[in-house]
Amino acid sequence: MIRRVLSPEVPEPPPGLFSNCLVVGDTVYLSGLHAGVPGDDGMEEQTRRTLRKVRALVEAAGAAMADVVKLTIYVTDISRRAEVSAARREFFGGDLPCSTLVEVRALVDPGLLVEIDAVAVIGASRKEDREWTTTRT
Repeated sequence: MIRRVLSPEVPEPPPGLFSNCLVVGDTVYLSGLHAGVPGDDGMEEQTRRTLRKVRALVEAAGAAMADVVKLTIYVTDISRRAEVSAARREFFGGDLPCSTLVEVRALVDPGLLVEIDAVAVIGASRKEDREWTTTRT
């Protein structure tokens, strides 16, 4: 069963385009999110605003940021990746999600500098439910 998740903190796209957040079983899928109205706030602040939207949807789905297992981050200037990393550290600690950082030529609006999609597993971070195996070669 697919469950659509909404948050008052994240505007929905126009009807018929896509969903921001869907839950299938215990897995939460987020579409690419961005800071919203672009401004002169820089990549670090746009990343921070985008991750606030990620958090709002993840929590509305019943998960926590510690349950995020995968991020894909699209930036318009990869040389500014340190700004993205600085903002990410404010939202993630401990076991960090798997992550891909990709430079793209443009996003939906020329003033947007970063877009992020995510996957979370509800309850994955609860220590009583976790089993970790670390493999080194």
